[in-house]
Amino acid sequence: MLPVSRDYFETADLNKDLRNHAVRSGGISIVSRMSSYLVNMIGVVILARLLTPSDFGLVAMVTVITEFFNVFKDLGLSDATIQEPHIDHNQVSTLFWINVVLGIFITLALVAVSPAVAWFYKMPQLRDIAAISSISFLFTGLSTQHISLLKRRMSFFRVSIIDLSAGVISTGASILFAVLGFRYWAIVFRPLVQGLILTIGVWIACPWRPGLPVRKSGIGPMLKFGIHMLGSYLIGYLSFNIDKGLIGKKYGATQLGFYNRAYHLSAVPTTQLSNSLFHVAVATLSKLRDEPEKFRHYFLSAISTISFIGFPISAFMVIMSKEIVYFLLGPQWNQAAILFSVLGLTSGITLIYATHGWLHVSLGRADRWMKWGIFSSFLMVVGFVVGISFGAVGVAVAYSMITTLITLPGIVYAGSPIGMKLRDVLGTIWKHFCAASLAGAVCFCISRYGSFVRGVFINLLINLVLFTVIYVICTVILYRGLQPIRKLVSLLKMLLGISTTRIESTPSSEGQDR
Repeated sequence: MLPVSRDYFETADLNKDLRNHAVRSGGISIVSRMSSYLVNMIGVVILARLLTPSDFGLVAMVTVITEFFNVFKDLGLSDATIQEPHIDHNQVSTLFWINVVLGIFITLALVAVSPAVAWFYKMPQLRDIAAISSISFLFTGLSTQHISLLKRRMSFFRVSIIDLSAGVISTGASILFAVLGFRYWAIVFRPLVQGLILTIGVWIACPWRPGLPVRKSGIGPMLKFGIHMLGSYLIGYLSFNIDKGLIGKKYGATQLGFYNRAYHLSAVPTTQLSNSLFHVAVATLSKLRDEPEKFRHYFLSAISTISFIGFPISAFMVIMSKEIVYFLLGPQWNQAAILFSVLGLTSGITLIYATHGWLHVSLGRADRWMKWGIFSSFLMVVGFVVGISFGAVGVAVAYSMITTLITLPGIVYAGSPIGMKLRDVLGTIWKHFCAASLAGAVCFCISRYGSFVRGVFINLLINLVLFTVIYVICTVILYRGLQPIRKLVSLLKMLLGISTTRIESTPSSEGQDR
């Protein structure tokens, strides 16, 4: 067993073709996440017609609590395993058992606080929802290190297949429970089924098996790194989830249901994309931390592609918010449209902002991430407290404004150890932002004053094609050429193994293209 397991500890062989490994791993992760998102969205569309906004609101109230405990699920030790230059069997075994004990502890803790959750919201049914939801943490403890080892080896294809399979099975089970009349329990059971399937899958895919924990295994630095990661995740949770707690407390389950669905629709596409790239980026960039110039080039090239994709997604969400909500959720969710529009304003910005985590983790500076998190979270919480007086829309506006304000400073601060400058980041993304904004404005005017066929799906399809054409034209004009499109095509060819042509072969040519 150990000779096979060693392959997961030493990764020097991956450096020989790091670019191809990174691009293909990123592509696999994106396709997997988008496929999972599609499966999830199909589930949401069906469940939204089988269940009520109140059902979603009830589960969202508990989700605020479970997400808090979710921050502690692995103590940041998954990231420590992925980015650590050298690890061994004893270290990972010790980390495994720490994760298992932690999963048991969190499960018991959530069961213990479930009565307090029901008391806080004055809804007795929340006690059972919280208690049953806690079971998912047992599966997390058992699967964390196996997933981390697979990602460390950049075996993202295996992880993606397992994750997608778990998503399909759990979504199907959730729909079945809803049809059978289980109401909000249909939503509660989904992550439990998903966690079970995922755990079984990664144990089959990763041949490593844990030994007994070793007292002096040298995990001290990894624990220190993990604690800083935990601090960053905890601070991030508080700042980005207090909005739901405030709305649920002040305006009730129905309004929270509208906000939760709007947030889900606007954030999930970009969140899925950023999450799919996080560990790929960390696994890649951590191997370049001693080469600052090459590190910056890889990072800036990545956010150039991300902004090329992310900004138009955001713009299209805004101009077609009513149609998207109506088509996906149905007319009973029309109050979510304005919230979706406001939150959609910063979907692209959020995608860019998420990359500051790549820098902190790949550079081994989780302590700096935690410090930045304290500052940014303070601003976010202040915004929510002010915005709640204006209802759910006020909270959505606060979220969008603060996220926009902290994005560029956050990336520059994270990249300062390797000499990242504001002009580097601005020079990479501004043309994509302008092209998306121009395309959105033109498409909005045409769609609102044109004479398109009045059918929600047909209208969305026509506007999507129109928007895409206008965006490409604006991009070509601003770049005075086809550089971004050629780069995207080259990336796709590398993903498919069609071409070995290098992408933006030198940092200097990257700067010129930007």
